[in-house]
Order: sequence, then C-alpha cells, then structure tokens
Amino acid sequence: MKPNIVLALALGGTVGWGAAVFRQPPASGMGMRAPAAVTAARVFQCPMHPWVKSDRIIGCTLCGMDLVVSGSEPVKCPHGDSGPVLLGSGCQRAVGVQTAVVAFQPLIRTLRVAGVIGEDESRHAIVSAPVEGRIDGLAMNCEGEKIHIRQPIVTLFSNTLLAAAAEYRRALKSNSGDADAARHRLEQLGLVAEQIGSIPTRHDDDIHFGILAQVPGTILKSYVSEGQWVKAGDKLFEVSDLSKMWFVFGVHEQDLAVIHRGQFVNVHLTALPGEVVRAKIAFINPTLREGTRTAQVRVVLENPDGRIPNNTFAEGEVELDSPEVLTVPRSAVLWSGKSPRVLVERSPGAYDVRMVKVGRAGDSTWEVTEGLRAGERVVSAGNLLIDGQAQLEAPEVVASVKP
Repeated sequence: MKPNIVLALALGGTVGWGAAVFRQPPASGMGMRAPAAVTAARVFQCPMHPWVKSDRIIGCTLCGMDLVVSGSEPVKCPHGDSGPVLLGSGCQRAVGVQTAVVAFQPLIRTLRVAGVIGEDESRHAIVSAPVEGRIDGLAMNCEGEKIHIRQPIVTLFSNTLLAAAAEYRRALKSNSGDADAARHRLEQLGLVAEQIGSIPTRHDDDIHFGILAQVPGTILKSYVSEGQWVKAGDKLFEVSDLSKMWFVFGVHEQDLAVIHRGQFVNVHLTALPGEVVRAKIAFINPTLREGTRTAQVRVVLENPDGRIPNNTFAEGEVELDSPEVLTVPRSAVLWSGKSPRVLVERSPGAYDVRMVKVGRAGDSTWEVTEGLRAGERVVSAGNLLIDGQAQLEAPEVVASVKP
C-alpha cells in the first residue's frame, strides 16, 4: 500500500474519533443534555467542568483532571441565565462551594490614614528676657531638656535690676510708702517673691540675678548663648508641654461625610513598634487645603511619661460607625460583567445568577441596595468557577469511551 494512502486512512480515523468525542450543543436551548450512554447508573464527571462526563474514570478532555463519581443531583452546563445552575453534591465538594446568609448588620468599615504626631500647639510657649542685660550663665541650653516651673534657667547681669533692687532696699530702710511701688517694679522685671525677699540681705558685690522659668515644658529651640546681650522681650527659648500630643492627618473631601468628632482612632506609632494608642477625634478643620483637597483632622494623645517622641510618623485606623444595612460578603459579589451579580442558592446544588446593586464597601462586606432579601443564601466561595462557566459560549464537550 502506498504511503499516501496509509496517511489518509490514519487521518480519517482520527477525525472520526474526534467527531465522536466533541459535539456541538443542541440549537434549541442554552442547556445541554447528556447522551443516554452517559446517564447510566454510574457516571463520572470532571470537578472543574461538570458537563464533561464518562462511564469510566479518564482524564478530562479540557483540563486533564481525573473524572470523579457524580452525585445524585443532575448536572447541567451553566450557559446563560435561563434556569438555575445545577451541581452534583460531589462536584460541590470538589469545587469548594460555600454559602453565606444575606443579613442586616452594621457595615464595618475602617478608614486608614497617615500623619505626624507633634506637639500640642496650645501648650507651646516662648520664654523671653524680662529685662535687658547680659547673659552670664545658662542652666540649660540644649533642645529636648525639660524645664520645670520656677527653675533657674538664666543668670543675668542687668543694671536695670540692680538699680531697682537698690531703690527697694532704700525704701525699706526709710520705712516710706515707696516700698510697695519698688516691690511691684521688681515683680515686673521678672523677680519672684523669694528673690525680692532676699534683696535686703544681698551682698553689694552680688551683681547677678537668676531668671526663673514661668512655664514648664521641653525646650524645642534655644536662641541664646553665654555672654550674649539681650533686650527686654527678646526670645530665649521656645518650650512646649509634651504631656499631650497631637496626631494630625488629612482626610479627603469624599470621606468627610463619615468623619465626626468623638470617633475612635487606633494609632500605630513608627517609633513604638507593636504598640497601639487609642484616642478620639478632637477637631476637624472645616477648611480644605487647596493642593491636596484634604481637611486636617486632630487626635489628642496622652503622653504623661514622654514615651511618644515629637514629630514622629504614625498611621491610624478610624473606626467608622454605620447603621444596620443589608450586607453580603465581599467575596460573594462578582464584577466580571457590566453589573455586579451574585449566585443565589435556590436549593442545595441549584444556584441562580442574579444582578444586584451595591452601595458602600465595608472591610469584609458590601452593602446591597437592590436585588436581594434578608435570609437568602449566596455563594461566597467557588462562585468564580461557577459564574465563569455560566458565561462561556463554548460547545458542549462530552467524553464517551467505549470498551
């Protein structure tokens, strides 16, 4: 026999076998019916493509997976939305189908933000020179050092103070009514009651006066050095009380509707890994920043031990509260088409494809505004496979193996 004739016979046999394996779906409907040979008492089907069936265990003609025993439920290739998608019990287990109840519950949503923790600006203060003079000594001059109230911070030589002290001493010795006026003058120049009371016993060669801190806090910036001449009102230090801190972050204008004072924020500090500080929103700036279109939100943090550093980066989670709404798991909503849809369980193994309208997105749920009722069950796992096959416009594939 000639080689060309042998090749033609081999190709003809292959085409004939392929025609027996691959068949087009019936033109009368979207569903498919298995041939009588497949609907025998013992039928095997592919877990991934349940309409691929055989009367013995073979590999799936689409994916190669071994066929398994089908359940008692009928199996239909899920093309289109006319009628339910049917899966046998064995196929449900193989695909991993899970369902969840549609229910009314609060829509739990967390808004994640980022910002900076800085000083409480209402506790910021400037320590200035109460009188002109020369700074001959500094008790502290480093940023970060803490100042306590009435703590000596500067040793000052001042001719103005020396003249006022001499006037007060003369008024005391003369027992005249000018002593009260002289005392008041010394108070205006920054001396406290203890310093004024020691003036009558001061040595004549004691020409320095200590300037005491009038406010407590931590030095943020120093403006002076020893030997520097200052005038009354010149800045010596900027200090701030860091026992309370501000966590400030920006919120975009589309999220302002769900932000309000009193909401709790869980603050994660970069400087304190693993620690979470929980505090409430204290202020929302009503003016948006032009460049970012965000409003600055402030949270007040307690910092009595000073563990929270100033100007540190932090992230926060704002706990948004919401009234009860109709919700489904986020995994139940499919978005592969123009409109979101879910698979609703009609009965075990039977699922309807249903279009829905969703509202706000929660951390793990979607708000559903149309298309579902409370108490219905939707597929929350395995729905991608079922829906994907429901959207296929492919021919029916039936594996029929003869002994």
